Amino acid sequence: MRKILAAVFALCFGLNLLANTKIDDLNATDILSVVNQINEANAQIAVIKAQSAENNETADKNVLFRTVLEKKEKLIEQIPYLVMQIEIDEEQVQNFKQDMQELETKTKKLKNSSNQNLYVKNMLELERMRLDELFYSSLLNLENIFKEGGKAVNVKLAVEETLLSFQTEFYAQFKAFKDSLSEEVALAHKGELDALEAHKKTLEEILHYLRDNAELLTSNYIISELNLKTAIDFINEKASFTSKFNVGKAAIIFVVFLFFVSFTTLLSKLTLWALMKFFVKHDSDRQTKGRIVEIIKRPMLLTLIAYAIDICVSIAYYPAPMPIKFANFLTITFVIAVTWLILSVLNGYGMVLINELTKKSGRKEVINLILKIIYFIIFVIALLIVLSKLGFNVSAIIASLGIGGLAVALATKDILANFFASVMLLFDNSFSQGDWIVCGDIEGTVVEIGLRKTTVRTFDNALIFVPNSKLASDPIRNWSRRKMGRRIRMLIGLEYSATTEQIKKCVDEIKQMLIDHPDIAKGDDMGSKKASRYDRGIVSIDDLAGYKSNLFVVVDEFADSSINILVYCFSKTIVWGEFLAVKEDVMLKIMNIVEANGLGFAFPSQSLYVEEVKK
Repeated sequence: MRKILAAVFALCFGLNLLANTKIDDLNATDILSVVNQINEANAQIAVIKAQSAENNETADKNVLFRTVLEKKEKLIEQIPYLVMQIEIDEEQVQNFKQDMQELETKTKKLKNSSNQNLYVKNMLELERMRLDELFYSSLLNLENIFKEGGKAVNVKLAVEETLLSFQTEFYAQFKAFKDSLSEEVALAHKGELDALEAHKKTLEEILHYLRDNAELLTSNYIISELNLKTAIDFINEKASFTSKFNVGKAAIIFVVFLFFVSFTTLLSKLTLWALMKFFVKHDSDRQTKGRIVEIIKRPMLLTLIAYAIDICVSIAYYPAPMPIKFANFLTITFVIAVTWLILSVLNGYGMVLINELTKKSGRKEVINLILKIIYFIIFVIALLIVLSKLGFNVSAIIASLGIGGLAVALATKDILANFFASVMLLFDNSFSQGDWIVCGDIEGTVVEIGLRKTTVRTFDNALIFVPNSKLASDPIRNWSRRKMGRRIRMLIGLEYSATTEQIKKCVDEIKQMLIDHPDIAKGDDMGSKKASRYDRGIVSIDDLAGYKSNLFVVVDEFADSSINILVYCFSKTIVWGEFLAVKEDVMLKIMNIVEANGLGFAFPSQSLYVEEVKK
């Protein structure tokens, strides 16, 4: 707990100093100069690309090109903060509108005049002012949304509305103006026309950036909803602490962080309660519940800490939005934490389900396979989100999967074959976890059926990993799929000195002993005598479910040194240890019957006859 508190204090102090330093640096700039610098950077990029194309080179290899790109990225990253710091000067606004009206009047007069060059020059200036009016009006609207604690969807709608005006209304006006010019005039003013189009692209690029990072302009939502600004101002007023360190922000950050961290155990127990209440009807034991809480607690703590830090950074940078790099890093951390939490919840939920299915003799392997497929889907979704925040084009990645699907399929044909084999095994229900199977030279108990392989524990305690495709194609002998009847088969060899009456009496007594034995299966124990959902005319219930009760005691053969009696029957139990005990009891009782009838067990022997040779 002390370490957590120390981390909180360090976080409060560090965020305050870092945020205030960053804000002080940005306060020295204004959005007009930054937009102009971005415009210049785009012009430089265009020139470098043109030169590289003439020299048949790639612009990416040019050091200056990368330098200008990095400069432009840093400038664009300043835009969200500068948007929030726009100060409206009513006098400047009125002057701008007046200049624009005068310019419109002037261009109308010059339109049909002989001085076309002056008309084009004024018209281009007017179009640029219209562009700027649309652009900066949109930024003022975004500033109001931010201060009112608007949501990301409101920011996106406002930006997209401006982009729509750029690409429809302004585009139509500008295209009509260009089409009205003669080739000679258009060629004379080509540089100015291209500059206006480049300026339009710069403004559109900034708007696209604001739309794609709308979350930056909505980080003020919680502060507005909880009215934290009032609390910050109140604490600062009472503290009277003049420094870059904002006491009010530090206090709120401290409270927010501890608030979220303190709810870890409670939320873990609430999550468990929700699982038990809405998804699992069986009341699991206390030990299982404790294990689930422990599984959920750590990812829950990380998730809450990640979310708390996100809010704390927003408070530290208030009234400005946090930098994009911080936002992306915190988003990636939060996605990883939430992914871990979801997988942990599924793990705990699977534990409860498997525990319940075990008591009901259900198929645990189905739950295992479903959970693994869900794990994989969640992992892929989380990976795509992380890649998008790192700057990768996720749409291009997904599209490339379709193009390279054939190559991937060929490269991973064994993996795909094993995956579909696992699905077939589950649908066929050939075996379940815990079954004793034999497949070729592999024999043992099924531990787990995975997406690619099945784990088998052999009877000499070795662990074998068998590809599912092998199990799907080779014959499988399942010793566990039987309800009643484990075979007892033995030959009892009697001496040839036994009489017919002795042998018949011995056979009858052994048979009666088996009929009377409580642990030997009889006809009345068969599954066909019980209710079943199977139609007797379609499938044999006894063969399908695994009921065997055949019982034979007969004189089987005259062997070389004995008269053999065949004893053939089935024990009721199918458990190995219990079967051995039943078999032992049967053998001892057979010994008593043989001895009671005055008979003896024969053993392998040979008679040697010595022929006398006549002299």
